[in-house]
Amino acid sequence: MCFNGKVECCFVCSERHSSDGLKITVYDKDWQRMPFSRPNGASKRDLPSPANFDKMKSLAEKLSSGTDFLRVDFYEINGRIYFGELTFYPASGFEEFVPERWDSILGDKIMLSR
Repeated sequence: MCFNGKVECCFVCSERHSSDGLKITVYDKDWQRMPFSRPNGASKRDLPSPANFDKMKSLAEKLSSGTDFLRVDFYEINGRIYFGELTFYPASGFEEFVPERWDSILGDKIMLSR
């Protein structure tokens, strides 16, 4: 997730096909687990950073340059980076975080140009 052209945090979708369902674990730009998640929860296990994490961050910042907020999705498969999508309004702007105060914490990072 890029705010004002800079990577602030990222999330990893895992356990999509498990009995507990999809888990979304949020990490900061240094791959330290952050203290919030989406309502469906985070993985209980620590996930390794992608081998190309630094390259992914660099590409995300180039793609998000000049925008207030942009989620840039990448996948890493067998050591290769694949582009997923660009999202200006995740979940149509209704994406929630748990605990709820992280909605404001992340929202405060957006420096609206107007």
